[in-house]
Amino acid sequence: MDEEKKEGERLIKVETRLENIEVAVTRMEEKLDKWHDSYVTRIEVTEMLRARDEKIARLEKEKMAEKQSYPSWLNVIIAIAALLVAWFHGK
Repeated sequence: MDEEKKEGERLIKVETRLENIEVAVTRMEEKLDKWHDSYVTRIEVTEMLRARDEKIARLEKEKMAEKQSYPSWLNVIIAIAALLVAWFHGK
């Protein structure tokens, strides 16, 4: 009788541990599913980086074009100033 009681207690402990292991495995599977859903493939990363590089290159070209237009605008301002001086001087 004592032997059966010990065996029953041991069986209950083993079942409890097994249930805990099942819960842990289920949680790990859920975490793995979430990770898999948010995983970005190498191809997607490469495409995102390529698009970013293209945008940076385009912005740099626009910035360079803007800087190159500064002398032209300066010439326009000087010409307007000269016209104003000539106009007011002529009066």
